[in-house]
Amino acid sequence: MTQQHQIRFVQIPRWLAIAAGMLAVAFAVALFLLSLTVFLVLLPVIVIAGGLYYLFGRRRREADVRGAEGVEIIEAEYRVIEPGQIERDRDQRRP
Repeated sequence: MTQQHQIRFVQIPRWLAIAAGMLAVAFAVALFLLSLTVFLVLLPVIVIAGGLYYLFGRRRREADVRGAEGVEIIEAEYRVIEPGQIERDRDQRRP
């Protein structure tokens, strides 16, 4: 069975299409102006916060750096696994 689809064209008045287009453009302009305003308000706040961090945040970073006596060394054993080594190890472990 095949389904039959019918295409139906609807005509809208020209003034309604123009009004819808103008509304869409007005919405896009309003959204652009809102985002531009938020950016222009937040930009000085971000610049000031970055400057304060640059001036006063550095002292904390220098205090976090450990000296030679505070260095911790983690020791471990490493081995290189060659291709096929995992399968050979599994075969050896099986009874």
